[in-house]
Amino acid sequence: MESRQKDKPKKGASRKRFKLFALILLCAALVVGVNYAYVIFQNPMRAFEKPPAKTPQSHETPNPKPKKLLLPKFAPTPQPMPEPTPDPDEELRLQADADFMINKVNILLLGYDQSPEREDKKSPLYRDKRNNYRSDVLMLLCVDFEKNAAHMISIPRDTYAPIYNKKGRWKINSAFAHGGSTEGEGFLYAMKTVSNLLGVPVEYYAGVDMSGLKAIVDAMGGVDYEVDVRIKLNGRVLEKGFQHLNGQEALDYMRGRKGISTDVGRVDRQQRLLFAIFSQLKQKNQLVNLPKIYLSVADKLKTNLTLEQIAALAVFGMGLELEDISRHTLSGEYISDVYNASFYVLHNSKLKALIKEIYGITIKPNPRYDASYVRADKAAAEALSYAEGAEHLIDIAVEGEDVRELRAALESVLEVAQRSIPVDASEQTIEKLTASQLDRQSILCAKLELAQAMYRLCLSRGITKQAVKKSLLPPSFYKALPDANVP
Repeated sequence: MESRQKDKPKKGASRKRFKLFALILLCAALVVGVNYAYVIFQNPMRAFEKPPAKTPQSHETPNPKPKKLLLPKFAPTPQPMPEPTPDPDEELRLQADADFMINKVNILLLGYDQSPEREDKKSPLYRDKRNNYRSDVLMLLCVDFEKNAAHMISIPRDTYAPIYNKKGRWKINSAFAHGGSTEGEGFLYAMKTVSNLLGVPVEYYAGVDMSGLKAIVDAMGGVDYEVDVRIKLNGRVLEKGFQHLNGQEALDYMRGRKGISTDVGRVDRQQRLLFAIFSQLKQKNQLVNLPKIYLSVADKLKTNLTLEQIAALAVFGMGLELEDISRHTLSGEYISDVYNASFYVLHNSKLKALIKEIYGITIKPNPRYDASYVRADKAAAEALSYAEGAEHLIDIAVEGEDVRELRAALESVLEVAQRSIPVDASEQTIEKLTASQLDRQSILCAKLELAQAMYRLCLSRGITKQAVKKSLLPPSFYKALPDANVP
């Protein structure tokens, strides 16, 4: 009896210890839960704050076999960006006010032209392994948590822009390919290129190919939309009118361009369809399911956003109205037959105004990529081709009054048009050489006077096509010369 009575207090103490331990676990769980809820529902910006770097202590010894990080089963495998080597692009952070991005997050939305047809060797659209995929869609999404607003900035695929870590003259959609697309550093190259162009940091990306876009639209149940143009693409036809679009139809609407509009017109359709998708997700209260939708298509979507950040964006989006989202397209113009291609060239003054409006900072765009400079540079190149032809005709002709007239016109062209800026020139060199802008009107007038002097010389001396070297004359000028057998 005595031994049994002594056991009772031991069991009571054990129960008390168990309850105390359970209470501690419950409190810990509540703390974790409240913190997560605060991050997602009260302060979504916290999801984008980087944890402080751990400072190694002198007494710590490295573990030769680090423990494997166990992720929850529902979480996708993170895809870290490759660490870039130090480069001058980091000066962007020094140029801007360090505080201006505290409550803003920039996410590059990228759609690239990879599809099953382009991987099928029997398809006319097939691309071999040496031909990396390009980004047909480039949008920078600026999420402003402080002002409860968002900005969607579209960058036309043919935009003339300096490509990160690449010399030469390129369209901006080649940045992704130059980086090696999804298998290499394509997203890094695209983010750096857009960051350089707009003058703001870009640290996050979300990329999807054609099949991935279809999967996303299908995963959300399609979208109701008023189709404004008839789309015919790869044997499929999408008629005009209000209708429910599935993933394939939404993709065709966003891709259609040839015979319909320029790329700027296509960008406008892409933005309007994205607005319709957002509106319906919000109306049907599907934004709360955004993380689930993401997980259902995670294998088709490339991003460095964490699941917590995606959830934070979804909650933030629930508090937005359509009027809180502004859509922009970089202002520019198409210039053909320049630098052996056709480009969409930006208006730097409007680019500066846009960045000032959204971010409140003043940037200094590269003057060599401004439309006014490119137009003048094109005129200068044409004038210099006439100058080369004039020198050829002077070599053929005998000295005389008409030759002296031609020399004077030649000197005028060289004075206003001859200025060479190397493709790989430094920013300091470019700024120095573009201090006084090329005067396009003066170049055009000087070229016209030179062309007229060349024609007068050829007529007075009887110079025909057979007497000249075709390669040394502008094609239009050579075509106007008479043949030898024409009286």
